Amino acid sequence: MKTIIHPTYFPNIEFFSHLLQSKNLIFEINDFYQKQTFRNRASIYGSNGKLKLIIPVSFTSSKKTKLKDIRICNNSNWQKNHFKSIQIAYRSSPYFEFFEDYFIGIFEEKEEFLIDITIKSIAIIFNIIEKDLKFKLTSAYQDNYNSDSDFRFLSIRNRKAQKSLIKPYSQVFETEHGFISNLSIIDLIFNEGLNSENYFNKTNM
Repeated sequence: MKTIIHPTYFPNIEFFSHLLQSKNLIFEINDFYQKQTFRNRASIYGSNGKLKLIIPVSFTSSKKTKLKDIRICNNSNWQKNHFKSIQIAYRSSPYFEFFEDYFIGIFEEKEEFLIDITIKSIAIIFNIIEKDLKFKLTSAYQDNYNSDSDFRFLSIRNRKAQKSLIKPYSQVFETEHGFISNLSIIDLIFNEGLNSENYFNKTNM
């Protein structure tokens, strides 16, 4: 199965399911960058509900810039803040102590470009579930692909996920706020551990 998709920061569960299913994964990096998408943000489950983790980037709306050329603004402590937020949110989850160390590097090493850190975030999850991440990068922008291959729309933040395909699982703060659907794959990993892959098999995503 061919999949054309944007690399996004610790993808949500619906998004990640398509990465797992793909036999020919191609990351789109040559279209123009759009603000307010999942390309530079992820959502986790904090003590007060959904918490957004946003990578600051250099971007001017008046100037069209390709995704591959978007640079990260590293003049703030965003990496430290993201890791601290993850630690606070999941330190009491069943699998946090098993997988915390996998995430240390991405929050200590500085990357210049957004696509480098988004692909690295995906590779971390593949490493945890013991899968090889094999992919290609687009060499040029192509407007139209076969509809069965084009999943670039999944990076749009305000679209509704196929919630019927996202089955509930145990979450740390669900007794306070209920089940929150389609969070970052981080949420599933820390709550389900290596059973995360079985979760996708059971839901037939």
